[in-house]
Parts: sequence; C-alpha cells; structure tokens
Amino acid sequence: MAVFFNGQRLVTPVTASAVNDDAMQSQNLTVGNALAIVGKATGGKPKTALAFGSPEQARRVLRSGELLDAVMAAFDPSDDTGAPSTVYAVRVNPALQASLALKGAANATVINLTSANYGLSDNQIKVKVETGALSGKTISVAYGTDYLHGDNIGRAAFSVQYTGAEATAKLSVAADKLTLTAGATPAVEIAFADFATVASVVDKINSLGGYTAEVLERSDNQATLNGLDFVTDQDVKTAVYTVRADLQAIIDWFNNVAFEYVTAARPDAVGTLPVNVPYTFLTGGTDGNTITTDWYDGLVALQNRDVQWVAAATGDAAIHALVDTHVDFASGTLRRERRAILGTGLATTDAQALSAAKALNSKRTSLVHIGHYKYAINGKLELRPAYMTAALIAAGFAGSNPGTPLTNKSLKVQGLERDLLNPTDTDELLLGGVLPVENTDSGYKVTQSITTWLGDEKYNNREQSCGAALDFTVRNVREALDVLRGTKSNPILLSRAIATAKSTLTELAREEPQGPGVLAGDDASPAFRNITASIEGDVLRVQFECSPVIPNNYILVTVYARPYSGSATA
Repeated sequence: MAVFFNGQRLVTPVTASAVNDDAMQSQNLTVGNALAIVGKATGGKPKTALAFGSPEQARRVLRSGELLDAVMAAFDPSDDTGAPSTVYAVRVNPALQASLALKGAANATVINLTSANYGLSDNQIKVKVETGALSGKTISVAYGTDYLHGDNIGRAAFSVQYTGAEATAKLSVAADKLTLTAGATPAVEIAFADFATVASVVDKINSLGGYTAEVLERSDNQATLNGLDFVTDQDVKTAVYTVRADLQAIIDWFNNVAFEYVTAARPDAVGTLPVNVPYTFLTGGTDGNTITTDWYDGLVALQNRDVQWVAAATGDAAIHALVDTHVDFASGTLRRERRAILGTGLATTDAQALSAAKALNSKRTSLVHIGHYKYAINGKLELRPAYMTAALIAAGFAGSNPGTPLTNKSLKVQGLERDLLNPTDTDELLLGGVLPVENTDSGYKVTQSITTWLGDEKYNNREQSCGAALDFTVRNVREALDVLRGTKSNPILLSRAIATAKSTLTELAREEPQGPGVLAGDDASPAFRNITASIEGDVLRVQFECSPVIPNNYILVTVYARPYSGSATA
C-alpha cells in the first residue's frame, strides 16, 4: 500500500516529517504613513517620485522652487507632531537635461556628456579637457562654486609582446575584436563577444604560443567590447606594447567622480581620446513650460508609490481636482488608500474658499485657505500661499500615528496671512468644508482637521484623522489576509482567516507608543468584535466590527452654581 503525505506519494515504508509554519507569519503591520508633494522646482528628474530622507538631500537635488520649499518645511512641520521619515517629491516641470559632445581628432563624438539633473541651471555646468602630465587626460568639471578635478586619467589594460620566430608581429584593436598578425602566418582574431573581459583576452593570447601577455592595473574584469582604445598595426615584436583603456577610464571618472553633475556615455565603435578643449558649457537644459497635463503625469508617477498623504504646491483649482481624482482612484482601484491636503493661493477670501471647498466636496481631500509667514533659506521672512500651509498640515499627518487629528496642533510658522475670528469666522468655514488655521494665544494652530465633504456628518467622511485610521485598518487587514489567496478552501482556511484578522486587529488596537492605537475600545466596548469568515465556492468572506479612533473636538464643562448657606456664632 502507499500513503500520500506532504505532497508526495510514499510507497516504501519510511518515517517522514513536515513543518507547518503558517503560525510563524509576521504579525507586524505593513502599511506606512508617507507623504508626497507635487510641484515645480529647478532640479530633479521630472515626473518621478524622488525619495528624500533629509532637507539637505532634497536641496541638492531640487535646488530651488516651491516644491523644495514645501519639502524642506515638511521635515519640521510642528512641535506637536513628528516629521515624516521620508518625503517623496514629484517635479512636474517638463524639464530637459543639458548635454555636451566631446570630439576626437577626427571631429567625431567620442564621449556624450549629459547633466545628471534636469533644468535650465544645468547649462551652467562646464567641462575642460587637458593632456595629462604623465598619461591620459586631465579633466575638470565646474558648477557654480563647486569644482572637480582629475589628473592623469587613464588605464593600462594589458601588455603584449611577440616572442616567436617571425620577423614582425602587429596588433590591432577595434570595437569588437583584437587582431594579432605575425609575419606571413594567418591573423588571429579574438572576438570580444567571446572574450568579454581583459583577463579572458590575456589568457587567450597566452594560449596561442609565441606571445606573452599580462593584465595591468587590476584590469582583470574590465569589459573589452567597445571598452579598449583603438590601435591599428601596432608593432609588438620589437618591444612590449601596452593596450590601454584611457577613453573608458575617462568615462568611468565622469560616472564615478562627477556623477552628481554629469553622466558620460561612449558611442558604439569609438576608441580614440577626446581632444583638449577649454572650459565649455553644457547646453540644452530647460525647465519647460508646465501645463495641466504635466501635473497629471506627475500624479501618475505616484500611483505605484506607497504614500498615504498628498499635497500639491499650487492653488490652481484644476490641479486640485486632479489630485482629488488621484486619491480616489488610488484608494479604490489601486487599493493604495491615500488622502490629500490642498491649499489655495494668496489673498483667498472666506467666500472664495467656501466655494472651492464645495466644488471639491470630497471625503478624502481637505482645503486650506490661509497662507503663512516663514523664514526662507536666505533668512528673509516671506509670505507663503495657503498651499504651502497645506503641505505643513499634510506633513504633520504623515509624522504622526495614523488616526491622530491635527486639530489644535500648532504649525511651525512665523505668522499667518490674516487672522480668523473664532468662532465667528471659523464656524462658517467649518460648516462649509474649509480647514481653518488660526492665531491663538498658544501658537498658530489648526482649528479642526476636516475634509471638504458636505454630504453627511459621518466621522470617517468628515474627519481626516478618523478616515485615515479606517484606511490604515482596512489596508493592514486586507494585506494580512492576502497570503491566504491561492490556498485550498476548507475549514482550516476559515480558522486561519479569523486568526489572521484577529492578530492584525489586535496590533492595530495596541495603544501608543507600543502600537499605532488606530482602534479604540475597552472591556465593555471592545476595539473590534464579531469576526466571521465564510466560504462560498472560490470566495472567502471575512467580516468584523471595529472602532476607529475619533478626535475629541469638544470639551463641555458644566458648573452647578448654588448660593452659600451657613451660620455663625459669636
């Protein structure tokens, strides 16, 4: 007889074992709380989500512009919240790179230089080529006050000498092969497609008999195909000849030393050095003329990034509509839940803000209409539009545990564009879906972190923090259960589904600081309950109740006054 065990049919008697590690699945939460800002800058690759972990890193890449200002501020939004560990920036300018072609003696391009960054300012990069004092070339790259210099850039690849009986021996190097000719004997061709490294070519030469070759300067793994300097009919009989890779060494220097400024590419079938040139500027870099479709393309670049908060450095209502559509699409179709904090331009009246919020009327998007004063990099106090205030608020959300409201949280600003009256102005704004910020005795604060939604008063639709807590819960449970997709539908699957959902919900309900605390409850009213699972055909259904945290917006104090009564005696 036979037995079926662990996917195998066992015939011969045996003691077999299997390990079931289903319970070893990590219970850690997998969803982050990241921020992305979309806007214009003078640096950075366009329409690409660039991740920054520090303000200095962002400054070197983005260079200047409102996108950089917003990213810089996002790393320090408030004393009442943390800051995002990573901020994604998407530059929407359709910028182009600058370039420079270095020519050889025959006026053919031997090196194509392209600016590493994108934009008009890259036309300020300049390059100088000189003869090396000892060998190769000396290269200088300058950008503003930054300066890079390399002396005697070159590389000896390997040496060759013919020691056989023929009276003459010659060597030629082309892009795809090396040719050896000794006297009247047939030429030997070594194809670089077959011998891709210097070490393999040297081994081949030494195997021919009558030749001695040696790898030089640790060039063993250097590529040979279009990687060596060209030479034609070079004598290798009367003296040792050194095959060089100076051109490739120059290209490697650009790509390894000057990579922050330029990248270098070698055209096919080129093997001669560039001629000397004085400082020559790169050309062709532009910032481009940004139109609405560029903002759309920038948002498309964010679709596959795992971000939970989006801000846009613009007050354009058309772009706001695009961002709102983006967060809805990402949250629904892409199953990457996210929310947006947007802002208007300068001098926005309350009436204009109410109209703009009504036009959005979104469960996932907030609108800010008060700008703020903040010190610029040059030390001057400048007035920034409300969309920059919105970026600060978005950063505060991304720097806090999911579910934390920004209500009553201070912003790190030096003043507001204008002061709102509480409650005269703030009541009307809150009822109309505008997120107000106000000047209080204890700082410049968010009045209430609401969305623009006017359809109902559900906490998860109206309060950004409550909606974010629910988003965080839903996605974590969904991703935890996804490991069960593709398993067999049986009673064990039901047990695993319930256990997986329960462990994830338990972690979501773990109080701060040990956990995110996005679900709230106690013994009388638990944070989650009634987890059920059912299978119908190939469909597994999991249901549960949960209580996402709700902000405490109102504190009501009742004082019972009563007259004093007492008696006294002398």
